[in-house]
Amino acid sequence: MKVIVVYYSKTGNTQSIAGIIADKSKAKILPINLLEKKGRGTEEERLKEAELFQLALNTSENADLVFIGTSTSFKQPQSKIRRFTKSVKAKKASLFCTFTKDVGTTLTELEEILSENKIAVIGMQEFGGLKTGQLKELKEEERKKYIEKAEKFAEQCLEKIKNT
Repeated sequence: MKVIVVYYSKTGNTQSIAGIIADKSKAKILPINLLEKKGRGTEEERLKEAELFQLALNTSENADLVFIGTSTSFKQPQSKIRRFTKSVKAKKASLFCTFTKDVGTTLTELEEILSENKIAVIGMQEFGGLKTGQLKELKEEERKKYIEKAEKFAEQCLEKIKNT
């Protein structure tokens, strides 16, 4: 079974959750942005991100399941994840996002795009209440709750794939 985790992370929270999901599902993990880039970045950074984006598209083609993760931007998915979602050619998808206060339309917007492209969404999960880069800095007990939630999400999605 081919399982891929593709994500966009602005501050590290989505990257952390993506890593937990990838570990639990034994999936290849692929970022589509450079976490350390500031603003538009240099031309070299933009070229590197274009390569990451294309690698994610190529790798996820015909995947049995692609987990797509994003941080929210003004209660919506990051534009690069929206663009990836419009182009991905996987069999099924699961969506997750991280946010501080309000998820807005982030997951429903991505679900609609995938539905238009005839890709079934078998799971959606929100990881809220996280400030910039906070997941790594949480006390162990609080961090463990996010880890367990991400692992359970991965397990549930994998189980749905096995049963179809």
